[in-house]
Amino acid sequence: MEKQKEEYDDEINLYDLWKVIAKRKILIIGLFIFIVGLTAINSFRMPNIYRGEAFFSLLISPELISPQEIITLIGIIDEPKQLRIIPKSNSNVIRIKLNTIGKSRNESKNKLTVTIDAKKKDVIPGAFSEVLGYLNNMDIIKHQISREKEILIRQKAELSDLIKSSPDLKVTYYKMIEAGKLTTTQFDPIEVEKEIIDIKINVVELDQRIIRLNNGGIEMAVQPYISDKPVSPKILRNIALAGMISLLLGIFLAAIIEYISNVKKRNNNSSGNSSME
Repeated sequence: MEKQKEEYDDEINLYDLWKVIAKRKILIIGLFIFIVGLTAINSFRMPNIYRGEAFFSLLISPELISPQEIITLIGIIDEPKQLRIIPKSNSNVIRIKLNTIGKSRNESKNKLTVTIDAKKKDVIPGAFSEVLGYLNNMDIIKHQISREKEILIRQKAELSDLIKSSPDLKVTYYKMIEAGKLTTTQFDPIEVEKEIIDIKINVVELDQRIIRLNNGGIEMAVQPYISDKPVSPKILRNIALAGMISLLLGIFLAAIIEYISNVKKRNNNSSGNSSME
């Protein structure tokens, strides 16, 4: 019986709420039209925002400095800092955001993502170039570039010396074989030639890394992606959200007004009954 009574009370409450909505429908509809209309006008007046995303690669060893350390050193990019980073593009850029790539991907431990939101999409490539230039001109990056180059130059010198001495080593090995001091199973000329070729390839790779470091310790990994359509404002989403909020607000206000009206009626009735007595 109690359960049936609760269900009946709920039905009465819902019915009362529906009566309030029907009674105050002008308020609810008016508030809905006002808020949705105002939101639509503001959304259409807001400037279109385009987004560009790029991957930057660190040519420096992650053991010397990591992407997260660079982001920490830069800190929060507020307006004054953004002006220092991109002085040429700043007037059209809304925000710059730097992030690391997922830690689970080992191949991404030397990469960071740069996201730029701007009023004009044609300024985004130039803004990326300015960010890249700013990063490469950081004192910590310049210092680590010098350290990395020293390591690579030393490795190249050691490998080059090994290549230069390889003909003499081969002659020595051949003499030892002829003298019976070394067997062909202990010394394979073909394997030695392969190792020398590998060393020469390593020297070429070291040369290429040194040349790339001369241009900076950070480079753009791939061409940046720039959205063709604006990412903001999301007009339809804003209007839909405003519509839902305005309806809820209208119903809430209608219920409050109805409650106040009922309280006043009860007070007036009580006063009338008291005066008659």
